[in-house]
Order: sequence, then structure tokens, then C-alpha cells
Amino acid sequence: MHASSVSGLGAARDRLAHLYEQGDAVLRSYYRSELSFQDFVDAALFRAWRVGCLAFLQEAFGAESHYLREFESSCDSPYLSAAARGQAVLRAAREYIDAGPVTRVDELAAAEVLNDLIAIADGHLKHGHLVAAAAVAGAIVEDVLRRNARLRKLGVSEHAGGIAALNQRLWQAGVYPVAMRRKVDGWAALAEAAAAGALGEEARAEVVAMVRGLRSLVADHLI
Repeated sequence: MHASSVSGLGAARDRLAHLYEQGDAVLRSYYRSELSFQDFVDAALFRAWRVGCLAFLQEAFGAESHYLREFESSCDSPYLSAAARGQAVLRAAREYIDAGPVTRVDELAAAEVLNDLIAIADGHLKHGHLVAAAAVAGAIVEDVLRRNARLRKLGVSEHAGGIAALNQRLWQAGVYPVAMRRKVDGWAALAEAAAAGALGEEARAEVVAMVRGLRSLVADHLI
């Protein structure tokens, strides 16, 4: 830990445990906007939690640490996915404190947050919320493809383009065969329909297959 870290490992663990509990409360506050069809968390809870996390991570690990940088960049707004990423960074920090250094905090955080989001997509399906399930699944697909493209240095802008554009770029680079490209194109269409509020009950089987395919996507293409 950083030379100017919080005093004592026990104090660090206590503060981290408190922040983690706050993070759980933030995630439980999530709701779906009827205007944008996107998932958010309570903004006031999020801001208070984020400030505490930034202060702790800087004090415990230093201003240039991977933990602080990853938290700052991936948990910057009260979207559900951003809050889940922040909580994943805290899990990575806890792993470091409890068991020693971990490799590539960004990859560990990605795996953790994607598992959380897959569980959320599953929950939406179980409660009959088809549009919400497709929207969360689409966010997972885009995140996996964007990380893959970035780590392969394919020159993809951090925010430009969606699933379809990323899919085309990865296929052109030979990352996966045409069959996978076609599958992801289908997922992109479902996500776009969900975002537009145009996803009907007739697409349920396709959305179920999409959500079920997420774990394989993460296992095969999160690099």
C-alpha cells in the first residue's frame, strides 16, 4: 500500500468494508428511466459514495495507483453500470489488502462487474422485464467488445460507435469468424430495439438466448 496510506491495515479494512456496504446500497437503488430506457442509481447516494471512495483509494494506494485511476474513469456518473464498475474496483482493492497484489485491476474489475450485470439481466428476465434485460445485455456486449478492441489496439474511440461498429471492426481484424459476427449483429439489433422502446414480446426467445450467451462471450472474448 502507499506510504501515506490510512493508518494500519485494520483501519483500511474497516473503511473499505464501510464503503463496500455503501456501494451495495447504491446498487440497490437502481431504477429504469421511462424516458431513456436506461438504468440509473440514486444520484445523491452515488455522489456521496463516490467522494468517499476516491478519498480512500488515494489515501490508501496513492494518487497514481491503478485502483484510483480505474475508479475515476469507470465510475463517473450515476448509471447502474458505472456504479457496478466502481463496486468492482473496491472488490479488487479488498483482494489486494486481504491477499496481496493482484494482476491488472482493470481486468479483475471488468470480470466482476460483468458477472454482476449478467445477474441483473437474468433478474429482469425472471420478472418479465424484457426491454430492461435486453438493454443490460446490450451494455455487457458493448463493454466486452470495446475492451477487446482497446486491448488489441484496433484504434476504436472510447465512446464512438456501438455494438455493430465494434463487431465489424473485430471481425475485420480476424478476432472471430463470420458466424460470431452474425450472432453479435443480432444482439446489436435487440439492444437497439430495446433502447428505442420497440422490443415486443415476440422477441422473448431471442433475448433469453442473448442473456444465456453472455457468460460464453465474457469467457471467450474478455481479454
